[in-house]
Amino acid sequence: MRLFVSIALTLAALVPARAEEIRVLAAGSLRGALTAVATEFEKSSSDHVALVFGPAGSLHDRIIGGEAFDVYATAAFPQARSLTEKGLARPSVLLARNKLCAVAPAKSPITRETLVDSLLDPAVRPGTSTPKSDPAGDYALAFFRRIDEKRPGAFETLTGKAKILFGGGEPKSAEPRPQNQPLTHWLDEGAVDLLLVYCSGAIPMAEKSAGKYRAFPLPDLYDVAVEYGVALSPRASAAALDFYLTLLSPTGQAALRRAGFVPVSEPAAEK
Repeated sequence: MRLFVSIALTLAALVPARAEEIRVLAAGSLRGALTAVATEFEKSSSDHVALVFGPAGSLHDRIIGGEAFDVYATAAFPQARSLTEKGLARPSVLLARNKLCAVAPAKSPITRETLVDSLLDPAVRPGTSTPKSDPAGDYALAFFRRIDEKRPGAFETLTGKAKILFGGGEPKSAEPRPQNQPLTHWLDEGAVDLLLVYCSGAIPMAEKSAGKYRAFPLPDLYDVAVEYGVALSPRASAAALDFYLTLLSPTGQAALRRAGFVPVSEPAAEK
C-alpha cells in the first residue's frame, strides 16, 4: 500500500499543472504596459492572461453588476477601493501614478503657461473623456474645479463648452470618430482646439506625430493627482494572485515606467 501511494504521488508530481485563464479587466490607458507584463508572465507560466480593456468606470460598473474577473486595474484608485468596500475584492492597492496633459496642434498658440487663460477664452474648445465612465473625464472635471478655485465661475463655463468625445458613454451629440482613428482625429477635423488626456498616452502621441502636435502637463498650480489602483477578486486563483503580485513587482513596475507611468514600488537605484 505504501509503495502504491508513493508511486501515485510521484506520478502526480510529473503531471503538469492544469493551465488557467486569468481574467483581467483594465483601463484602456494600461494597454501597452499590461500587455507587456502579460506576455512575459505567460512565457514562464502555463496560464493564459485574458486582457479586457475599456473605460475603467464602465468596467467597475460591470463588476458591480456581477461580471466575473480575477484582477481589476483602474485609472482611479477609489474605484478599486470601492470594490473592496463592497466585498467584491480583496484589499486594493496603489498601482501607479500618472498626470493629465493637454494635446494641441503644433501651430496652436496654446502653451502650458497660457493653458488656463486659453481655456477661458470663449473661442477655445477643449475635448475630454466621459466622466464617470472613464476616469480621464473625472480628472478633467477636477482640473476645471481647480481653476474655479482661483477663477470663480470657471467650472460652469468650462463644463458648459467642453466636448465629451471619447471614453464610452459619450453623448449622442459627440463628434463621431471613424474606426481605428486616433484621438487626434478631432484636432485634425477642427472639432476641438485641444484634448485633455493622460500624459502616458499624450507624450508618445506627440512624439510620434513628426511635429504635428504638442503635449504638455497641466500647470503646477492646477495639477490634479492621477492615481491608478488594482484589486484582486476574492475568488481569484493562485495563478491570478501571482499575476497580481507581478504587476506590483519590480518587473511589473518597470513595465509601467517604460509605458510613461510613475511607478510606486520600484527598488532604489544602485549607487
